Amino acid sequence: MDSRLNCFSPYEKSAAWHENQLTRALLVVLRYSPICHQAWLQLVAPDRNLYDLPTAAFATQRQRVLLSDVDIPDGDAVPGISVWLAPAETKITEFIENSDRQQILDGIVTYGSSLVVVIENKITASAVTEQPHKINLHGASVVFEKTPRPVTWQQLLGILSDVLERELISGSERLLVSDFLEFVEQHFPEIGPYSTLRRCGDNRFRIERRLDLIQGKALKTDSGKRQGWRDILGTNKIFMAYLGLTNDGAEVCLQMYPGDTLGQSRDFYRDESSVAAVLALQEDNWTIEPNFHWGFMATGYAWMKTPLPVDQYCAYWVREMPRTKEMIRSDWESYWAGLEAAQIVSKADKAKFDAEFTHTQRQKAHPRPGLCCEYRWPLKLAKAIDDSENKFAEAVRGRVNQLLRALRAPEISDS
Repeated sequence: MDSRLNCFSPYEKSAAWHENQLTRALLVVLRYSPICHQAWLQLVAPDRNLYDLPTAAFATQRQRVLLSDVDIPDGDAVPGISVWLAPAETKITEFIENSDRQQILDGIVTYGSSLVVVIENKITASAVTEQPHKINLHGASVVFEKTPRPVTWQQLLGILSDVLERELISGSERLLVSDFLEFVEQHFPEIGPYSTLRRCGDNRFRIERRLDLIQGKALKTDSGKRQGWRDILGTNKIFMAYLGLTNDGAEVCLQMYPGDTLGQSRDFYRDESSVAAVLALQEDNWTIEPNFHWGFMATGYAWMKTPLPVDQYCAYWVREMPRTKEMIRSDWESYWAGLEAAQIVSKADKAKFDAEFTHTQRQKAHPRPGLCCEYRWPLKLAKAIDDSENKFAEAVRGRVNQLLRALRAPEISDS
């Protein structure tokens, strides 16, 4: 047995947060917990059963895929699987090939001459390296599957958490797995499971990853400018929605931005019934606020704090939208003065405009008189809803559709 896999013998060359320590800890769990080992095997070799295989031998940080003590019948070869274990889902298309590189394999699990699994472990999301598909066999008779098998830490840790939560193990075995999950939480918090909000614990990174997945399910698209954002199709009044945590981490907020460009504003404010319907959402716990800023080309700049109440702000733009257009530099000062007099902008914010426009080479600016529409759930409530068969995505979709109905825009289907 590799002495480094004795959980009482520290692997002194690496700090506790090093990925080698994580590989070692995982192999210890697989060695001492048969049910966790079987769960792992279902991820990496779903057509194999632990009870059908010879007793496993575990090793870490070794150069050779097989040691000489593996008895292979003449003319046979050991089937091999190369595993890419990482935080993010990855599609691997490179074929496995024999290499003469100087390798150190993170983990090796050998089941006699029936199967060998080599593990390349990564704790940060990154492009696939050559390690899982360029393997130095050192002359060993091993035939690997054509391509490496990707497994995510979230999949694996979620399964191990389920094993604990469903009380499928007890006694020392339960303590071992519990200690492993605590070890991961302490030293590798960003790879922890986020299959539910509650499982994310208090880790903001994992909660926001979970909310991003929920947003994708709610809006049924992965298209968006970055994490938490998703595009909305089928209407010219609004283009996107955001789901994330508030700054203090106490609430989940859904934010949507009707009229976020001049083109969207024209479609929105010419439909007075939509404007009224959006404002009416305030009676159902929505917060509706002015979101006035400026645009140049496709980018927004210089967000303003509007002194005017939101209903009066909307009334102003319903009146003024037919005359609202892109402004050339020579008109900026007079146009600003009119907005300031109407309390659409404040004198204190002029410096923002000057920094983005007046003191630059830009010759045009167009007003973007949008709204910020926000709905919030206390995080505790969001976790409870998400615990119920992942119902939080449905709750988010319901609120998105509530705003889309107010905009008289196509809703996102539940089916």
